[in-house]
Amino acid sequence: MLPSRSKRFVSVDDGDLPRLRLAESWQLVLIALIMGGLFVVIFPRQALVEKLYKQHELDELTLFYVENLHRTDPQNADLSILLARARQERMDVAGMEQLLQPVIRSGDAVQRDEARQLLLHRYEQAFLGAQGVERKQLRERLRALLLPMRKETLPAERLQALAFLAFRLGEIDLGTAFFERAAQAGGGAAEAPLTRVLVEAAQQALGEGQHALAARYFLLARAHAMDIGQARTWFQQGIAALMAASLFPEAMQAARQEIGNLADDSQTLRYLTRAALAAGDPAQASAYARQLMFGASRTEGAP
Repeated sequence: MLPSRSKRFVSVDDGDLPRLRLAESWQLVLIALIMGGLFVVIFPRQALVEKLYKQHELDELTLFYVENLHRTDPQNADLSILLARARQERMDVAGMEQLLQPVIRSGDAVQRDEARQLLLHRYEQAFLGAQGVERKQLRERLRALLLPMRKETLPAERLQALAFLAFRLGEIDLGTAFFERAAQAGGGAAEAPLTRVLVEAAQQALGEGQHALAARYFLLARAHAMDIGQARTWFQQGIAALMAASLFPEAMQAARQEIGNLADDSQTLRYLTRAALAAGDPAQASAYARQLMFGASRTEGAP
């Protein structure tokens, strides 16, 4: 007589032997619940949350436990932050907002700051891949989070990071405000003049094909230039960025609005004469040429 275990395989011909299940699904769930219970026994809930809060990565078993804790206590700000931090690469914008907006509204200062950083990061990720109306909506949400932070006391490095984020959104005035706050706060930001940051942002925008945005950066750098040589260079680069994108009316309008004290600078007038001809505006080219012949004199000093 065969043992009962062997009888199961007597009728198997040439096919694969059936696999034995090591555990049923309900058994795995039971094990997870038992492990969660052990967590509670070993650590008081608040102590455990504080311990996990210091970790930036959670394994699947710990995440399962945190999810169950959050279901029983959905208003717990620390648990919401833990879940958002662990899921930020997989959770959609709506899910992140549902977790973090209550924390931003009613958490303590540390919790609000952590929640805003997570939500800013998720918004920016979505913004970079969005188009049309969705992109516009995400830009407004980012701006709404950034605006109140202008008046807060934050480390210089953090303020500078917020400035770069605002610049990437095209919020030049907001970015400038953050950067000036960073310079006042000291640290690494004080060593990087605003003009250098703006020029680097302009060059990055050019590399991405965003010529109009690059022109705004260059012309803003021109307004903050420390000498006429810098002002001339960045003014011309701003106009050139618009010309390169065939934005000829915009280039001529920007030239008239931003020329400032370069109106009598001979190098600038020669450049604008050529630019106006290339833009198909002979009347404007003639006006610059007359100014060059009869009224231009190289000036020196601050712009």
